[in-house]
Amino acid sequence: MKMKSGVEQAICILIMLATQIDRRPIKSAILSRRLSVSDSYLKKVMRSLVVSGLVDSESGKDGGFRLNRMPEEITMLHIYEAIEGTHSFVRPTNLAEKVFLRADKIKNKKKEVLSVFFDAEQQFKARLQKYTLDSLLVEGSDRVENVDWEAIVLSAEI
Repeated sequence: MKMKSGVEQAICILIMLATQIDRRPIKSAILSRRLSVSDSYLKKVMRSLVVSGLVDSESGKDGGFRLNRMPEEITMLHIYEAIEGTHSFVRPTNLAEKVFLRADKIKNKKKEVLSVFFDAEQQFKARLQKYTLDSLLVEGSDRVENVDWEAIVLSAEI
């Protein structure tokens, strides 16, 4: 299984939004600069987060993006499915029936193999469901401090 890089980027974006001082919106230019991605690519990731209901988009001079839910309500499964989609990552192609002669034997073994993969997928998604964005905002017994992301200057900008 291979996840899109957008999942990791979405987690970083959501952490930034969750820690933004006074829950002020963050502009896409700030997010794309911090993530070192093009603004057009970032907008694709942000669209997925907005459509999934995790993020709200506000237009206007003081607009930008902000969390649409509390961090403890957002699971890694929500983030994963916002970027990857909700479809199963197990997609049989019926290749074995085309390659091997004993189709009856192949069918039974194929069912066994698919069952293993579907079970693994369910375990994977169940584990993601248990871990929240809020879990990433705690260091030991301390919460991560809020930040004004617009005020932080990257070393490359100096």
